Amino acid sequence: MRQGVTRRMVLRAGLVGACACFLPWPALAKNTGPQAAPAAPVAPPAGFYVTNRDRLLADFKGVCAGAETWLAARTSGPTAKTVAADALRRYETLLPGIPDIGGQSNRNQPFLTMAGWLTALTQAMREKSLPAKDAGRLLYDLYAADWAAVPPQKAKAMGASLFSPAYFASLEDWAATSQKRQHPGDWVGKAVPGDGKTFDLGYDYTECGAVKYFKAQGVAEVAPYYCLNDFLASRAQGTGLVRTGTIAQGAPVCDFRYKRDRPVTQNWDTEVPKFAAPKPA
Repeated sequence: MRQGVTRRMVLRAGLVGACACFLPWPALAKNTGPQAAPAAPVAPPAGFYVTNRDRLLADFKGVCAGAETWLAARTSGPTAKTVAADALRRYETLLPGIPDIGGQSNRNQPFLTMAGWLTALTQAMREKSLPAKDAGRLLYDLYAADWAAVPPQKAKAMGASLFSPAYFASLEDWAATSQKRQHPGDWVGKAVPGDGKTFDLGYDYTECGAVKYFKAQGVAEVAPYYCLNDFLASRAQGTGLVRTGTIAQGAPVCDFRYKRDRPVTQNWDTEVPKFAAPKPA
């Protein structure tokens, strides 16, 4: 295994496992007589994070190995080791409390899983006086390395599927469901059909699950950096993402606009200077 984030971890994190929905407790069995005892209640099924705890922790151990290598090159070996170990402990504590958004049935589950990673890293790095910007760059660099390891043909094939009628139909279904707000910690958005000129497919987020989670954990300052990972994925997949704003930076929506094979010109270097006077997430 590379000392970084494996493709399975980043590209498939959170996609395997049980749904995080809890079922209502059944009513107690009816008494048949004065001596009859009520039947014991049946416990609801364990949620996504509990059911997949071992796998999720194993995934994050790989992330922490990459983080330790990244940090050692910029701080010191002992500091890097301490931060990586602290982040792992923090993630294990955070894991049961990450919001239920439907588990593997939710297209955004991997991104909330990754938000948990970045939260633990940011909190651990803060203890060593390392800023949120560094935590954001750490995950950005690991994510970039992971995409670089994906064969270009495979990445492009993944991107091509984004422009199929079937995908847009699924996006519309997701958007309609999101409007019901069944999970408070989830994303909410709408699908935007392409205009035939400037973009082929789009969607807007009016609520961001990652921003909600970062705010709840006291690390809202890392949210804008987290959003930059979208450009890495789009560049590798050839999906031509352009975005003018994010909720993390105080915009009313995150406006994703994709055009097949358009060069992706936004990245860490173009966007971070815009964070100089950030608005609250």
